[in-house]
Amino acid sequence: MKTAFNIFEKAISLLLILSFSFLIIVQYINYRGDLSIKTSLFDDDSLEYILKEESLEKGIIILKNLDSQYNDISILVNGEYVSDFKENDEVEIPVYNNDIVEIDGTRYSNRVNIKVVGISKNISIPKLNEIVTTSQSIEILGRVQIK
Repeated sequence: MKTAFNIFEKAISLLLILSFSFLIIVQYINYRGDLSIKTSLFDDDSLEYILKEESLEKGIIILKNLDSQYNDISILVNGEYVSDFKENDEVEIPVYNNDIVEIDGTRYSNRVNIKVVGISKNISIPKLNEIVTTSQSIEILGRVQIK
């Protein structure tokens, strides 16, 4: 009986080590991007192609600083710095579907107003003439929605 438990224990230990090693190898390959795992409920790739095209569609938003004496205001897209108002009162930024646009006015304690003065035809949110007011804060203009 004791030998059966020893064999069973060794088999379980070996399976555990092999499974863990396989998991590490798959994670490493997937992290490097060499392994492309694709799941689809459809036989053709047309739906996947359409979804990729929609997510890659680009739009343009033009923002204007209404308080030009406060020009150290940053524009963030998905938390990353994109532009500021140091050189010009108007900034044109490229955006994609579901991008989050934020206005960083943390450098000023006074209220600073930023207005959306232009959007490309394919953008439904944010709306034209929308105004965001910051006061030592990072304010969200909105999540971009491409039509």
